Amino acid sequence: MKKMSILLCMLTVSFMILSGCGKKEAENNVQETPAETGESSEKEDPAPQTEAVGDPVELSIAHIGALESPSNLAVEKFAELVKERSGGAITVTNYPASQLGADREILEGIVGGTIDMGLPGAGITAIYLPEYNIFDTPYIFESEEHLMNAAQGELGQELADKFLETTGVRVITQNWKRGTRQSIFAKEVKDLEDFAGVKIRLPEVEAYLKAFELLGTKPTIVPFNETYSALQQGVVDGMECPLDWIYDNKFYEICKHLVMTNHDYSIMTVLMNENKWNSLSPEQQEIIQAAAVEAGEYENQLLADKESEYLEKMKEAGVTVYEPDLEPFLEKVRPVLPQITAAWGEGLYDKVQSYK
Repeated sequence: MKKMSILLCMLTVSFMILSGCGKKEAENNVQETPAETGESSEKEDPAPQTEAVGDPVELSIAHIGALESPSNLAVEKFAELVKERSGGAITVTNYPASQLGADREILEGIVGGTIDMGLPGAGITAIYLPEYNIFDTPYIFESEEHLMNAAQGELGQELADKFLETTGVRVITQNWKRGTRQSIFAKEVKDLEDFAGVKIRLPEVEAYLKAFELLGTKPTIVPFNETYSALQQGVVDGMECPLDWIYDNKFYEICKHLVMTNHDYSIMTVLMNENKWNSLSPEQQEIIQAAAVEAGEYENQLLADKESEYLEKMKEAGVTVYEPDLEPFLEKVRPVLPQITAAWGEGLYDKVQSYK
């Protein structure tokens, strides 16, 4: 009995000691809570770091967009999205403002594998696949919606597949708008009659060359990164481009006569060398694809927000804006479009019209 009493006593003492330790530990834990340290107890935990997706990859992307252009801001957005979603595994180095050449040189670099990615105008891709001229043919599309329906529909996918087979270059997306193209001149040009004989800088796009010849001009091919000096030296009298390109590249400093010809609703093709694409894991490919589409939507919104702003700023800089009757322009070009487009592929014109 005496032994039992001693045992009960020892158990009681042990329990009291353990309880005291537990209480002390709990007190210590309470002292470390945010409420006791002056921090809000409702503060959200920082988002966990995303684990790296696959092996480290470095990508180069080149384009002709100016530093503050919607296209360059969208490329920067693309690079951020890719880095974030890959947990830092994929880094994208951006080469804007024709650092690696004009659209043609960039495209050739992607085909040759010296440049990983780029976003040339759709018409430039026609150097390798003539059917792509259809996306840079003046007055063939009646609206941006018409263009985007075709570019992102079955026709666009068909051409993208052919382009991959022909060049070894993958079309990642065709949802980046390049904007509605207008014409600007150093000499007074107000309407179609004034187009007669003027030397206009054009990109190396067959559809543009034919259309502007029909409008009475003297088409002159000049690389984009040489256009400012060509205008300055009088090699050409004017050029055509979307408003943001005209403004960001300061062509309005020389050319003070802007004609709202609305001759082309154009897109950029986001391209990637297929060997580089195949070196990525499926997860990395998915990240690249989704980020490119999202960045394109971002670019399109920037473009829509800024077009009127560019126009007003150019007016403030002394540019006179003319809005001619476009019917005479359409009458010159549209009747021959079926004949022009037939040289690039059977039934192309009718396919485009089906996307209205």
